[in-house]
Amino acid sequence: MRESRGRRWARRLVAIATALGMVLIATARVRAQEPSWSAEQRSHWSFRVPKRPALPAVKGSGWVRNPIDAFVLAGIDEVHLAPAPEADRRTLIRRLSFDLTGLPPSPEEVEAFVDDRAPDAYERLVDRLLESPHYGERWARPWLDLARFAESDGFKSDKTRPDAWRYRDWVIRALNDDMPYDRFVRLQLAGDEVASGDAEAFIATGFNRQWPFEDNNKVPGLNRQLMLEDMTDTTAAVFLGLTVACARCHDHKYDPISQKDYYRFQALFAASTPRDDYPMAGPFAVAMHAAVAAEHQARLDAARRALATIEQPYLPRLLEEKLAKLPADVRKALETSPEERSAFQEDLLRKNAALMAVEPKRMRSAMTPDDLRRWEAERQTMAGLTKQAPAPLPTATGMADAGPTAPPVRLLRKGNYTSPGEAVAPGFLSVLEPDPTAFRAVPSATSTGRRTALADWLTRPDHPLTSRVLVNRLWQHHFGRAIVSTPSDFGAMGAEPSHPELLDWLATELIARGWSLKAMHRLMVTSATYRQSSIPSAEASAKDPDNTFLARMGRHRLEAEAVRDAMLAVAGRLDLRLGGPSVFPDLPPGVQTRGGWETSKSRADRDRRSIYVFARRNLKYPLFDAFDAPDTNLTCPERNVSVNAPQALMLLNSDLILELARSFAGRVLTDVAARDDPSAFIRRSYLLAFGREPTSAELRRGLAFLDAAADLGDSKALPAPMPRGLDRARAAAMVDYAHALLNLNEFVFVD
Repeated sequence: MRESRGRRWARRLVAIATALGMVLIATARVRAQEPSWSAEQRSHWSFRVPKRPALPAVKGSGWVRNPIDAFVLAGIDEVHLAPAPEADRRTLIRRLSFDLTGLPPSPEEVEAFVDDRAPDAYERLVDRLLESPHYGERWARPWLDLARFAESDGFKSDKTRPDAWRYRDWVIRALNDDMPYDRFVRLQLAGDEVASGDAEAFIATGFNRQWPFEDNNKVPGLNRQLMLEDMTDTTAAVFLGLTVACARCHDHKYDPISQKDYYRFQALFAASTPRDDYPMAGPFAVAMHAAVAAEHQARLDAARRALATIEQPYLPRLLEEKLAKLPADVRKALETSPEERSAFQEDLLRKNAALMAVEPKRMRSAMTPDDLRRWEAERQTMAGLTKQAPAPLPTATGMADAGPTAPPVRLLRKGNYTSPGEAVAPGFLSVLEPDPTAFRAVPSATSTGRRTALADWLTRPDHPLTSRVLVNRLWQHHFGRAIVSTPSDFGAMGAEPSHPELLDWLATELIARGWSLKAMHRLMVTSATYRQSSIPSAEASAKDPDNTFLARMGRHRLEAEAVRDAMLAVAGRLDLRLGGPSVFPDLPPGVQTRGGWETSKSRADRDRRSIYVFARRNLKYPLFDAFDAPDTNLTCPERNVSVNAPQALMLLNSDLILELARSFAGRVLTDVAARDDPSAFIRRSYLLAFGREPTSAELRRGLAFLDAAADLGDSKALPAPMPRGLDRARAAAMVDYAHALLNLNEFVFVD
């Protein structure tokens, strides 16, 4: 039976409606809805504004030196433990020196502190170390780990970034000056906006210029998207302690962060673009340099034209063979007089200059005497002008906005760059903001103002995360274990704080002290908690093997850079100059550099502090690599600490370590008593390496070692410098002994 026209139309309408419904469903999937979070999700401890708790009442109040101790002691009391006794003074000064400056104390500093019986001796030591210029060098290191600092692009080409070191030096200066942390944040996220025209503020924006870059990426626009993702993920992890990257492809599986939240946050950086030519000078100096450079270029161009005019009659004949092989348009440009050439013709000649070069000898032989005199005079003028060229202004690298408006940021279906969805307006995370669509930024003539708005939001005194995340990081580096043991994950899958009231008290104290980092360092290291011995009681080992309740101080291994710096220091080789371009120490034989590592010519440069060693993404300095230096492609909140064979092999067999052992022995032997008395040599070596005298058993073993090594007589390494008159076998044994000390656990661990 034939279908009636009405039924056909009805069926078609149903099909159309079904298709439209599918389109609407698909559109709804592409257009992400504003998320709705439950009260439970919003009430997660890290999303609540820190409230300053009252100090807990504790039994052993005589142990308490500052409020930190009250919170810690309350936890210790709960598990029925007692705090460890205070560490001895030699342990304390070594701990403090490495902690605050990254360097070992000298024997003279150790003895001065041990002999100082004033009640405030410890506090004065803390203040002196905090005022040391080496404080900034030491504390810049964990920040640079967070900022994924590197001086090359990474990927296959790993192209060098010549001015990246300026950001490293800015961080060091900011920390030494005790720049308030809220300003430290503002300048790194928006220095070009909040202090326009200030070169130092622009350098600070290098924080987000650290993204890896694949220069041979052939997908149009993909590099920009990768840059935005890197800045989004890193900024959130470093300042918020949240893993927003999980929401790049879909709503976060565990935390209240939607996919729309992710792209809303990403839109804050939508106008950002790298700038690697920012002049390191004021407006007047820039204008003066431009005027001088323009005048010099005009004189150079005039001399070049005069020289070309003299050569013009001779070039066709001299270039006859070469001209025949040139394209017609190049030949025509060459035959045109300089005054009549178009800009296009000038460009053609520049590009083909190598094909048209005439040797000066041939030109001289072709010229008349009169033209030759004029020609030689113009060549001298050209040479003189070339030497007089004004030196280029130093430049800085960082981030700036491309203008007052930003290109749209689109939500990517499943995070796929080739599947863009709806445009998403800038804003903050909805779980932290009642109305994330109410975002406001104040644009300027050159910038969107979005990053300033972000910095203002992050540094609000009532922000629930910024101060908590920061004090947790400081605690982590002082005590070896953070209060929140997942320092860049304060979300639902992160660890709960071991001392939540202490964390909130520290977060509010940071703001109360004007966001001063040095004040927080001082508070932490002057606590009784920090001054404890690292030796646990049997009861503490049984009840709290991970030292969660801090009934003792944690023992920790030195970072890779501190291992190298300590060796250079005890060897008397460490060059303590501050700042400047990075240096390139010697590499072990066989390391493939692919032209990316030109060893510094000066030994003083090669012996600079490790923070100044060039940070190449594809070629980590081998000693740092062995001792767990992080991958600079990603933000690193906490370094891995491993014990592996390459560490031992490097300390035993590396030419660098043996060379430093020679210098170490040579330094000890400059002391006449140590040269003439093996016992004095051992005692002085211990003071330099460990800040203490050897025990009687260690002294006996050391003397036996020197005798046995001297009897073997098979070492060719001698002290540097080698004292006159010293038996070579005995001298070589002393180098072996110095080498052995550098290999001891005590050298690379801090109690």
